[in-house]
Amino acid sequence: MVEAGQVTFAMQTFERIHPVEFQRRFLSHSTRHSGREFMQFRPLQIIKGAISTAQGSATVRLGNTTVVCGIKAEVCEPDVKRPTSGYLTTNVELSPMCSARFRPGAPSDEAQVASEHIHRLSAHFLDVTQLCIEEGRAVWSLSADIVCLKHDGNVLDAAVIALGAALEDLRLAGAEFDSATGMVTAGGEGTHVIMKKRLFPATFTLVGDSYVVADADDAEEQLAAASLLVVLDEDGKLANIWKRGAGAIDKDTIEQCVQVARVRMAEIA
Repeated sequence: MVEAGQVTFAMQTFERIHPVEFQRRFLSHSTRHSGREFMQFRPLQIIKGAISTAQGSATVRLGNTTVVCGIKAEVCEPDVKRPTSGYLTTNVELSPMCSARFRPGAPSDEAQVASEHIHRLSAHFLDVTQLCIEEGRAVWSLSADIVCLKHDGNVLDAAVIALGAALEDLRLAGAEFDSATGMVTAGGEGTHVIMKKRLFPATFTLVGDSYVVADADDAEEQLAAASLLVVLDEDGKLANIWKRGAGAIDKDTIEQCVQVARVRMAEIA
């Protein structure tokens, strides 16, 4: 008689030695190794105000993936070409603490790609002209650091949601510019910034040659031939769509992914 522990050990060994075939055997039976359906997302949890030392913060858990975003606000001079615009800079950190796949030192390619794409999406969240304190003299500069605490796939979705939640939590102190001294005085409880749009991301991954799954975990991502990020705004309009990887995703599948993303948007909202 074969015991349950022996079966579990045998499956773990098979997954480690033949990871592609392990995933394919589940997918060929229209399921995933985690038991989820192809277009099923993992549970999402959002906690705002997670960092007391930041002006705005949020922690997001997507399954086992955990991301925290903290925003610090500082006063600086504006760009001479945009005298009424403040700044919003973003950075995504994937350290060895979140996964053994990452090494100390320079940011990994995955972290750099994520940082660049988050930066592009940040313009949808906030109108930076509201960060102006005194035209041509002083503006707010917001630095959003997005740190992955545990990497189990689909960090980009978690990072986008965390940035949006941290911006919603952000409070800027009342600031006054003294033209005589050129100094800015800030104080008070502060007020929330006005968000332009809320964004709702949904990532789909092509595993192998023909299986497209939503919200891939780390094991599925490591076998990915391509991935598709669909971002909708709060009106249900397509804000961004981005494909990575050499694998082919046909038009009908992309349209299906957009429709699933609309359902996911309603769940998050």
